[in-house]
Amino acid sequence: MDSLKIIIADDNVSSRTLLCHFIHLLPQYKIVGEAASGEDFVQLVLKEKPDIVLVDINMPDLNGMEAVKLCKQLLPTLQVIFITGYDEFAVEAFEISATDYIVKPIERTRLFNALEKARRLIQLSNQTNLSIKAKNKRLGIKSQNSILFLPMEDILFAEKENRKTVVHTSHERYETTETLNEIENKLDDYFFKTHRSYIVNLEKIVKIEPAGETYLAYFIDSNKFAYISKLKINEVQRKILNIHKIK
Repeated sequence: MDSLKIIIADDNVSSRTLLCHFIHLLPQYKIVGEAASGEDFVQLVLKEKPDIVLVDINMPDLNGMEAVKLCKQLLPTLQVIFITGYDEFAVEAFEISATDYIVKPIERTRLFNALEKARRLIQLSNQTNLSIKAKNKRLGIKSQNSILFLPMEDILFAEKENRKTVVHTSHERYETTETLNEIENKLDDYFFKTHRSYIVNLEKIVKIEPAGETYLAYFIDSNKFAYISKLKINEVQRKILNIHKIK
């Protein structure tokens, strides 16, 4: 993950200076701006689109609470950490989904814990978005006189069969005149050419068994199988392990 962008909003210069000092100790965060009023803060957020904001509540022009409400309308995933001398706004802060609420004086450990909480929430949000995008991805293939759009997550494998390519899901098979190489170029990274005639969805493999001079891959919720050449078996195993480590 790249450095997370932070904006600090506080009309107290000493508080901003202390926050900057603490944050500069952490290389995973980058301060992209400071504001001394609510209005300046909103303008800065619109310009920089930060990941995290550290906001005082009692500021001139527009208080921090109202400023954050405006920003959250435009950046719903914005992680907000209130840092203030008042504890009576805590309930309202969490009603607008604040990540944390720190009452001054500012303690380094308390700040670092709040930033780590925000970082984890951002990471989780990014992973969720990637998962949604992956689920929405489809493979377009020419089949007879039409084009089919198959969800990639449903595909078990594709195989070369005579002059055709057959794409397999758990319960269906779809024939196309496109070559196996053409299909391979459209697929995501979790598909791998395990054999000169097979491209396999590594995320769907549940078992690999030797079969003479080659290997057979079996899949989730299916009695179908695909071939893995003995030249590719070690690489297949490494890739499957890496996929599960990432997850």
